[in-house]
Amino acid sequence: MSEVSRNFWVGLFVIAGFSMLAILMVWFGETPSWLGGNEWELNVTNVTNLNGIGEGSPVQLNGVEIGRVKRLEFEDLKHPEIGVRVVTGINNTYSIPIGSTAKVYGATLGIGAGHIEIVVVPGTSSGSIPRENASIPGEMRSIIGEMISKDMVDNVNRAIVNIGDLTEQWAPVGTNMSKLMEPRSVAQTGEPDAAANGITPNLSTAIERIDKLVANLNKVLGDGAVQGDVKIAVRDLRDASGALKDTMLLWKQQSERITGNVNEGISDLREDLDQTFVKTNEVLENLAKGATSLAAVLDRVEQGKGSAGLLATDARLYEAAVLSLQRLADVMLDVKIVTQQIKEDGYIPIRLPPGKLIRTKIPLPAEPTGTK
Repeated sequence: MSEVSRNFWVGLFVIAGFSMLAILMVWFGETPSWLGGNEWELNVTNVTNLNGIGEGSPVQLNGVEIGRVKRLEFEDLKHPEIGVRVVTGINNTYSIPIGSTAKVYGATLGIGAGHIEIVVVPGTSSGSIPRENASIPGEMRSIIGEMISKDMVDNVNRAIVNIGDLTEQWAPVGTNMSKLMEPRSVAQTGEPDAAANGITPNLSTAIERIDKLVANLNKVLGDGAVQGDVKIAVRDLRDASGALKDTMLLWKQQSERITGNVNEGISDLREDLDQTFVKTNEVLENLAKGATSLAAVLDRVEQGKGSAGLLATDARLYEAAVLSLQRLADVMLDVKIVTQQIKEDGYIPIRLPPGKLIRTKIPLPAEPTGTK
């Protein structure tokens, strides 16, 4: 094949490849703007202090890329301070809700490329904006500023102020701590005019005293005699502990025994009291029965029943009873006189039937010796 033929076929192949690429781009909707792509223009207006955005920067809607930046234009060439209009190309597949706004983010810390985020406020959309001369307001934002909120900045500021105040308050404390930590020996603080000169004991002095105390303890405890005394004291303490243990055990046993005896005594006393109460109840019941019987007798006497009743109610019987008692009293008086006479005479006279007097005397028996 000649060189001319070869060049012809290579050119024809390149043209066919580009043609196929254009057809595929039209089919998949990725036709660039210079080829009359399948997209519509959306203007993001009034963006001031624009940086980090250029042609080809992505445009996103709720995190989904829907287009790219086509070009940047001033709102007014005579007044560039008004802001910049960002012309974007939005894929025909997507629509922008009414009330949407655009947040323009530049490159973070100068690294990478910026992007435009279209924000839709929920509940404010009632349709899509017209595609002819479509525009939404934009605002230059910072990702760092989005991460650090105003409340966080205010909290950091307050923390810094508080740290400053705390540092100011701790300054005297630091001075006092420095004075507390500076070297001061026991000899210096023991001088007569030390307190007047402001030389008072501090932490260094206390450490020196503790060090001397430990050294003295080591010296004392290192003495053999002291160690022997300590061993003897420990042994005596151990023996005393054993004796105390035995004493406590004996005390416990005796306490248990005494407690048992007391409990037994209380049980016996309770039984005796129970029996006493039973007997007392029986006596009280007998007394109640006797009182009942006496009341019945008195009631019969009051009613004139029985001998006692007749005596109490019949006046003649009462007088006869009184007369009998008087006669009995006279008889007892005579008996007393005769007995006295016999005692004085020493014998008992005996009289026979009337008209005859026998002077027989019956001597009284002698009283036993030693009796009165």
